[in-house]
Amino acid sequence: MRHRLLPCLTAFLLLTAASLRGQSPVIVDALNAVDIDSLVWDLERLTGEQPVDIGNGPETILSRHKLNAGNALAADWLQQRLLAMGYTPVVQTFSAGTGENILVEKPGVVHPDRKVIICGHYDAMPGGPVNAPAADDDGSGTCSVLEAARVLAPYSFEHTIVFALWDEEEQGKVGSAYYAGVAAANDDTIAAVVNMDAIAYDGNADGLLRVHTRPVANSLAIKDTALMVNTTYGLNLNIAINNPGATYSDHASFWSEGYGAILVIEDFDNDGNPHYHTPTDLLQYMDLPYWLDLTKLSIGTTAALAVPVNGPASVQEARSVAVGGLRVYPNPAVQVARLWFELRSSSAVQVILFDAMGRENTVVHRGQLSAGAQVFELPVDQLAPGSYLVAVDIDGRRNTTRLVVTP
Repeated sequence: MRHRLLPCLTAFLLLTAASLRGQSPVIVDALNAVDIDSLVWDLERLTGEQPVDIGNGPETILSRHKLNAGNALAADWLQQRLLAMGYTPVVQTFSAGTGENILVEKPGVVHPDRKVIICGHYDAMPGGPVNAPAADDDGSGTCSVLEAARVLAPYSFEHTIVFALWDEEEQGKVGSAYYAGVAAANDDTIAAVVNMDAIAYDGNADGLLRVHTRPVANSLAIKDTALMVNTTYGLNLNIAINNPGATYSDHASFWSEGYGAILVIEDFDNDGNPHYHTPTDLLQYMDLPYWLDLTKLSIGTTAALAVPVNGPASVQEARSVAVGGLRVYPNPAVQVARLWFELRSSSAVQVILFDAMGRENTVVHRGQLSAGAQVFELPVDQLAPGSYLVAVDIDGRRNTTRLVVTP
C-alpha cells in the first residue's frame, strides 16, 4: 500500500504532536465554547424528537437508514445547519447517486492542500419500517462534527479542516471508502483523520473511552496528539488505546488508502450500548457529560493537528513610542527573512521568536542597541513550517509581528 502522506509532512506532524506541552489560546477558547445544549439541540432534530423545517414546513426525521426517506431529509437538514454557520457544503454522491457525503472545507491559510478531517456518519440502523433514531450510533458523532464546525469557525488554521458527514457507513463504510478512494486517486494530502462513532454511552459510568490506531502512515502520531490534548487542556479523560485498532468504522477507509487516522469511541469493547442498532437508541440513554468530554477531545485534537495561526495569549502586543516601522520581509518566508525596525533612542532590546503555541523558540538578540534603523536576520532555515510570532521587547515593552514559514 503506497502512503500518500509526504515524508516532510509526517515529520512536521510528529513535531506538532511532540510540541503540545503549552496551551494554544485558540484551542482553549474553542473548547470552552463547546456546549452541551448546542449538541442536544441538534441531536433532538436529527433523531426525530423535534421537527425540522427545510422549507416545506415541519417534518420529522424518523429513520436515517439508507432505504428510508429520513436519510435524504437528514442530509438536507445537515446542509441547512452548515449553511447557517456560514459554510458552503458540498454533496459528494456515490452508489449511483443514492449515497450523499456532506462535506465542508475550512481552507488553511498556510498549507491549504493539507487536510485534517473530523468526521462521523449520519446514516442509521436498523432498517425496515421501524424507527431508527440512532442517537448514539452515530447521531452523537454527527452532531459533534456540527459542533466542531460551529466552534472552530472564528479561527484560522495552517491546514485545511474538512468537516465530513458520511453516508452508508452501515452498509460497509461505503461513503468514507468512496471519499478516501477519490482522494488517493488524486494524490491528495490528508494530514490526519479524527473519526467519531458512538461517543455518548457510558453504562457503567467509569468514563472510559477508546482511541483506535494502527501503524499506518502517521496514525500513531495522531493518537499521541489526542493523548497530549487530553493532558495539556486539562480534560484528564480515561483513555484506553486499541492498537491495532478495529476496522468497523470510517477511519478504516483511510487506513486502506495509506492515510493516518484514529477512531474516538465509547468503550465498545466491554460496555457496549444495549440499544445499539435498535429503535431505542435514544437521547435519554446517553451520558451527556461523557459525550461533551469526547467531543472536546476530538475537536481539540483536530484543532491541534490543523495548527492554529492566531497569536498566543501569552505574547501580548503593545505599542511603544520607542520603536517605529516594525516589519518582517519577505513574509511568508522560505529560506531567509529579515526583521526591520527603528529605535528612537538607545534602549535595551530583546528579539525573540515564539511558536504558534506561545513557547519561546529562538532568542535572536538580547542587549543594548543605539538609536537608528535595526536589521536582524531571522533563522528561517532552522524553523519547521508554520506560524511564528516575532516579539521585540524594548525597555520592557513588547511589540509583535507575524512570521509565516513555508517549506
